[in-house]
Amino acid sequence: MSLRISTALNIFGYSADRYCPEGYRDAARMQERLAAISKIKGIKAVEVSQCDITDEFPVKELKRLLKDYNLTCSAVTADLARDRRFALGAFGHQHPKTRNAAIDEGRKAADIARQIGATDVVLRLFSDGFDYPFHVDYVTHWNTVISSIKTIAKYASSDINVSVCYKPREPRKFLTVGSVGKALSLCQEIAMKNVGVALDFSSSLMAGENPAESIAFLARANKLFQVYFSDNYRMWDDLMLPGSVHMWEMMEALHHLKISKYKGFCTLNMAADRMDPAHACQIAVGNLSIFWKKLEKLDSTELKKAQKTLDAVESQKIIRRVMLQS
Repeated sequence: MSLRISTALNIFGYSADRYCPEGYRDAARMQERLAAISKIKGIKAVEVSQCDITDEFPVKELKRLLKDYNLTCSAVTADLARDRRFALGAFGHQHPKTRNAAIDEGRKAADIARQIGATDVVLRLFSDGFDYPFHVDYVTHWNTVISSIKTIAKYASSDINVSVCYKPREPRKFLTVGSVGKALSLCQEIAMKNVGVALDFSSSLMAGENPAESIAFLARANKLFQVYFSDNYRMWDDLMLPGSVHMWEMMEALHHLKISKYKGFCTLNMAADRMDPAHACQIAVGNLSIFWKKLEKLDSTELKKAQKTLDAVESQKIIRRVMLQS
């Protein structure tokens, strides 16, 4: 089993934040981004957003550039949080006109995926949530979100998978689908084969989870569709280089991808605000690849035997030998 690494195109954007809204660098054109990505060793795929496709940059142009640079598309994401139309909600919005506009963005992502040969759409539910007590009717809100996702999934079926990407907060103080348990519950309630979960390592940390356990939890239910890697200090979505803070947790997450025989992409989802994006991606690929290689030395049978003792020292001996001894 090999590690399939993709990168999100937005890493190569102008990288704005609230302190520097004009961005820390000029935004590279699509061709420049794909050219840079094609030179990064270990990356053969990119994730694009539905908003990357415009009248000035149609799908056929993206398809041509992907072919020119020998890249495939790992997924098309529908990320509506930066669109002011959805400031008060997207898939959970209570006004049909706005909610239908959000659903149309999901349908657009599915159309793009079909045209460029991708099999996955990722819904980032970062517009749907609440900020204050008594802010929303929780039951009505949940029902609306579920209905919207089901509508998109029916449109995408049967050749396109739809992944729900969860996160506990940001930009709303509380996001509706904020944990692995909520995400899986939503999928099980929708009960469609092509609806699953996109697990983001950093978002899992923010939610107070152990990402490896969340991976195992989703894989057990056959609902792990996409995986994203970056790192943070748990309080916020810092979007740091994967493995730069939580090395042990990243190693365990990769281990569970191995034993669950995960066949999807591991997509880099970092922010390279104050560094060269290509250099950052190369370091990130290196970190993931080094840990993946080290895991080849891990005897899963020996580890399972140690885990059955419930003595953490026994498992730590094995992991220390794999990680720290040459």
